[in-house]
Amino acid sequence: MNKTEQARVLWADNLRAFSVIAVVLLHVASEFVDGIDIHDPAYGSANWWSGNIYASVTMWCIPFFVMISGYFLLNKSESNPLFFKKRLRRILVPMAFWSIFYSLWIVLKHALNGDVTTAYFTVAKGWVLGEPYYHLWYLFMIPLLYLVTPVLRVIIRSIPQREFLVLVCLCFSLAMLAALSDVVLLYFNLNAKISLFTNDFLSYIGYFCLGGYIAKYNTKVNINGCLAIFVAATLSTILGSYYLTHLYFYSYLSINVVAASIALFFLIKHYANQDLKLSHIAKLSFAIYLIHPLFIKSISSFLGDWLLTWIDSSLYIPFVALIATSASFIMAWGMTKVPYLNRCI
Repeated sequence: MNKTEQARVLWADNLRAFSVIAVVLLHVASEFVDGIDIHDPAYGSANWWSGNIYASVTMWCIPFFVMISGYFLLNKSESNPLFFKKRLRRILVPMAFWSIFYSLWIVLKHALNGDVTTAYFTVAKGWVLGEPYYHLWYLFMIPLLYLVTPVLRVIIRSIPQREFLVLVCLCFSLAMLAALSDVVLLYFNLNAKISLFTNDFLSYIGYFCLGGYIAKYNTKVNINGCLAIFVAATLSTILGSYYLTHLYFYSYLSINVVAASIALFFLIKHYANQDLKLSHIAKLSFAIYLIHPLFIKSISSFLGDWLLTWIDSSLYIPFVALIATSASFIMAWGMTKVPYLNRCI
């Protein structure tokens, strides 16, 4: 491996590690803002603001996963059968295993509360919507991006740079317009239409193709400009979710999150071409993503109220995220040592 390839792997490993840590932090923070609207007494409280700030500064996590996939997959030369064999085997077994695992987890929690009937309905609804548990929607979305990857490869190999950039901008524009229209329709009580989860991947083609574009043309940008954009976009998320609505500003496809994600991607790519000792986390990032809700929910259910009597929510969120990430890493590492279970992560 030459020095250029080694640097490329280093920043990519760091990016994967940062992304999964941000995912865990976001999901802990979400417990303080989810389901709380302007009419709720908790809206605007100290706990809400803690959750809002942590959530706002980590919304780039999922876009990063999609962009890094596009970066490494769209310009790769391999046969289609080999590509599908490698990628789908990597995703389908974990998708099936963890979907069943978390479905049983939901049933168990409801059974302990004496409400099994509701559990069956919740599980069935989750499967229909393509998210048996709240974080598993990603596992139902990404395989569809893989399915269209061979077609996208042909397209980006056959069009010049300018047309490729136009394609990326068009995909982003349509996705951001759809995200905005969803909130507008909700405001006018016109949100009855629910689309199939099989269509969700279409909204992420922009991120996917942008990753491929950056890799193909080794795109250079003004780093100071990226820093300014990231700060401005993050501040707009923090303030917009309070003064307007978090339903839009927390969307992975809102203009503020798109801007922050792209800007931070370039910042990390520029500054993180060094060994930050995060390779072990990077290698198990997918597994940590799959496992972490188990520990977040366990901590919040059994220790959450007690911890919040001792520490402020601004400290509780990173503390629980650290514990959940560490525990998930240990569990993932243990699963890699067990035959058959190692195929599930």
